[in-house]
Amino acid sequence: MRPRPLFIENPEQDRYVSLVPDGDIEEILSKQRTKTITLLSSVSEVSARKAYASGKWTLKEVIGHMTDSERVMSYRMLAIARNESVPLPAMDQDQYVSAANFNKLSWEQLLAGLDTIRSNTLSLISTIDDAAWVRNGTVMNSPVSVGTIAYGIAGHELHHMKVIRDKYL
Repeated sequence: MRPRPLFIENPEQDRYVSLVPDGDIEEILSKQRTKTITLLSSVSEVSARKAYASGKWTLKEVIGHMTDSERVMSYRMLAIARNESVPLPAMDQDQYVSAANFNKLSWEQLLAGLDTIRSNTLSLISTIDDAAWVRNGTVMNSPVSVGTIAYGIAGHELHHMKVIRDKYL
């Protein structure tokens, strides 16, 4: 079982990591995948195009954001695990969502993308050895470990799924 990060310097990362229960992170990520896709598969195309309030993202945009964020976080995990020494940049989530036009994609296409990226994340984690798991890199001018990013992926999904359940479904 992978060790849970003990100290997180970046408050944004800590916000997500703190949401993740204790346990095997690979198992947590795998169970999230099944639970999330199962829940969201019952949402209609019409419902997925709705935002819960003016100025908020549609459900399609939330899922697109979750997918893009996991892509970026997985890349960061890969780069740091493979000894990348260059600081990695931030991600402007609003710019990404605006440029992606997620509302033009089908709901099935968005769910398939979310499912695929989680499969890829799990595959990546399986290639990371114990030494790389605790390796630190720099993201958004803060040190972060590979393990912290993995837990951050799980926590980011937990955060957004709570919003989805509370405000969209």
